[in-house]
Amino acid sequence: MQINIGDVRLWVDVSGPSVLPEGDTTVDRSTIVAVHGGPGVDHINMKANLEPLAEHVQIVYYDQRGHGRSDRSSVEHWNLRTWADDLRRLCDTLGLDKPVVLGTSFGGFVVLTYAGLFPDHPGGIILGNTTGGRLDYEASIEVYRRLGGDEAAAAAQREFAELTEEAGAEFDRLCSPLDSARPGAEEHSRKEGSRSITTRDVNLHYWRHEASRFDPWSVLPNVACPVLILAGEDDPLCPLPTVEELASKLPPQTTRLVRLPQARHAIFRDRPDLAFPAVVNFARDVDRMRTLAGPTWSECAE
Repeated sequence: MQINIGDVRLWVDVSGPSVLPEGDTTVDRSTIVAVHGGPGVDHINMKANLEPLAEHVQIVYYDQRGHGRSDRSSVEHWNLRTWADDLRRLCDTLGLDKPVVLGTSFGGFVVLTYAGLFPDHPGGIILGNTTGGRLDYEASIEVYRRLGGDEAAAAAQREFAELTEEAGAEFDRLCSPLDSARPGAEEHSRKEGSRSITTRDVNLHYWRHEASRFDPWSVLPNVACPVLILAGEDDPLCPLPTVEELASKLPPQTTRLVRLPQARHAIFRDRPDLAFPAVVNFARDVDRMRTLAGPTWSECAE
């Protein structure tokens, strides 16, 4: 369904109920707003990867402005500040007060920007397989070299440097299958590419014109809500040392970094046994904080 948030209509989908019947009463479940990666792909692969979560929480998915089934809008709005404000306005339109918001990969850039620009708005944020906006191309290239050899490293280097359709296609062919450590990663990557609505022009515009104009880490000092960070220890796109640096710049009493061994970029595919419980417990802890006067998030989580 499409939701009008003012100047743009966003495609929204929901998995899982927010309230369940239980005997003579009902039980509320946590709601998580999920922000997909990219830029330039829709939410459908995120929905597939997070499907098991819907057994425990309600998940609200949406296609960001310029993506998927949402309005394309116009090129001057394809930037982090706008996408972060769209997230805030969508939550307000849906009546989600102090939401828990999960951003994966590039979606983590958007969610961190949202938490920094609107620090009183989120109840908590989850940053999954993301650096939150700070990139280390040389480190990524070396991880791709270790995982896929010199050919993969060369494809990554070309993609990061050239930002062209051709370089992107070569990166998708050689590097994207390396984003998961589990067997069948190449076929999994092919299916994701086939079923997703892609808007490569949004991707190229962001990386060519917008990425250098705003650094999400610049708003880190403003982040006031609890933060859960999930990092694959072998993630080639988001190297662990960069994610650890991100975590070190957030308040330690409200930040939890979960390192996922034997996980690459596809953390929910590679380590569902660790990633899903961490997300569910975090969302429930944040909900408990809303109903308890006094305890901090770290106290609730103990």
